[in-house]
Amino acid sequence: MASSPPKPKRLRRSQSYGQLRPPHGELLVDEILTRLPIAAAVRFRAVCREWNASLTSDHFIRAHRVRAAAARHPELLFFAPGAAGGRTTSTSFYACSLRDGEAPPAARELLTVADISADHAVLSPTPCGGLTLIFDARASEYYLFNLSTGNHVKLPPCQPAAALESMPTLPYGRRRRPSMSYLPVFMDPLELSTTGLGFDTATGKHKVVRLFKKRNGEVSCEVYTPRGPPGRWRPCFGRVPPCVANFPRVLPPVFVNGYFYWLLRLAGPGVELIHRILSFSMAAEQFGWVYVPPRLSSLMCHLCNLDGLLCAVFDERLFVGVYWLFTWSGSSSPSPSWSVRCSINLQSLPRQVRDELEVERFIVPLCSAGGKILLATGRHKVFAYDAERNTVERVFRMQDFFDVPCGYLQARLLLNVGLHDERIADVHRGAGGERRLQVKLGRRDSTVVKREASVEHHDDNLLRALDVFKEFLLRSFLGCDRQHI
Repeated sequence: MASSPPKPKRLRRSQSYGQLRPPHGELLVDEILTRLPIAAAVRFRAVCREWNASLTSDHFIRAHRVRAAAARHPELLFFAPGAAGGRTTSTSFYACSLRDGEAPPAARELLTVADISADHAVLSPTPCGGLTLIFDARASEYYLFNLSTGNHVKLPPCQPAAALESMPTLPYGRRRRPSMSYLPVFMDPLELSTTGLGFDTATGKHKVVRLFKKRNGEVSCEVYTPRGPPGRWRPCFGRVPPCVANFPRVLPPVFVNGYFYWLLRLAGPGVELIHRILSFSMAAEQFGWVYVPPRLSSLMCHLCNLDGLLCAVFDERLFVGVYWLFTWSGSSSPSPSWSVRCSINLQSLPRQVRDELEVERFIVPLCSAGGKILLATGRHKVFAYDAERNTVERVFRMQDFFDVPCGYLQARLLLNVGLHDERIADVHRGAGGERRLQVKLGRRDSTVVKREASVEHHDDNLLRALDVFKEFLLRSFLGCDRQHI
């Protein structure tokens, strides 16, 4: 009858999250299901429609994230060639927990992707809302991944970019002296592009932003929204500044509080180096600039996200043996400014640690844990810097967990170590251009225990060559100063 009340089952379905209320549905959702591991919570969606509605609701996702964040320590993410070893086309991803910045006793296998080679995989060191953007540099393809569940999607084909045929040169610091840099090291031609994943809080959607140089030399920017109009990239709303031609190749931009940041090198050969920081608003899709004092501009090597703040690295290990970190207060502060976060003097460290840090091509801050700053390197290591005690210790080395192929001791593209954010975050598949990869999830009990790896021997010839090079730079620097007196 038209006047009869609706069935209770239909009333329960109309609520925001509580399909499992009677008799103990709310208790089941808030106190039991929120304690499930990510993979189990996703699998349990298939129990029935009511469970699927509850486990996909915004309430459950927020409650699960809050509970997991309260009980979890920062986790490292690292990837390496699949179990077959060598130059295979498979890549395995692992995660390990860091308690108070201490060395992890074991690592767990997240998943193995059969169609992406670890030699050509590029991902941002910091995830965004539980999702990770992976770039297959050889195939010029982008994939959006939840590394906790294996859920993924291939992004549609984007506009072709100009190819980078020659090896990039290291930037030069003040007075044209060499400076260590976070730049890709590769052998194959790569495209002139840089792409990052961000989250727009105004719309509640992820966005993928790609800055690239066209084959006609023009620099362009395009945006892809996974939950937007399917199947295509679109031009951004803002106009790309004409001086963006010197954007970093392959290196993903840094995403902090709704903005992307790129470090641009604006000076040409033989000219005093000048850096500028280009910003891009996720909400307005407009470009802007971050002010950097001139005396600091020439020393910048790269940018990173350090605990939610934009951080600039001044890497002078090669010349004066010092590694600085500066943080920016942000555009929302009354007077945006740069301040010193820490300064690491390598000469004050024990010889073994100093030797390890000196031979690293680049060192990138990840986050702080237990009052220590975690620093990742291109040789698959992580060091913890304690500012109070002024000490540095190695807390992670990939070789301590499994045998690393000989040709893989140094990352060929950027870093193979980053952060892992385990949370429920669905990848929404659009129409067109996607292809399912062969993904094998690691079992929950699939862990790799830290072993007693062989002692790392340093190349004394390389260390002596570095000492000679430092002496040469010092004499050249002093001679340059005398000429200017």
